[in-house]
Amino acid sequence: MLQVTVVCSSCAEENEVVVDDVGAAEREVCECGYSYVVLSVAEFEPVHGRGGELIQLRRPARDLKRAA
Repeated sequence: MLQVTVVCSSCAEENEVVVDDVGAAEREVCECGYSYVVLSVAEFEPVHGRGGELIQLRRPARDLKRAA
């Protein structure tokens, strides 16, 4: 998943969207009728809450030693 920051090409309204494909964000249209321009793209890793408690999803184990 990708977190994409977009801005309207006319009214300069800025939004953040989560998509699987950057092209999906570029095809979106602002409420004013103009298209969005992509400002930044970052990987997004969802964190799910359970009972008001945040839990972090585990990453695959790597053979890297932790720094002291």
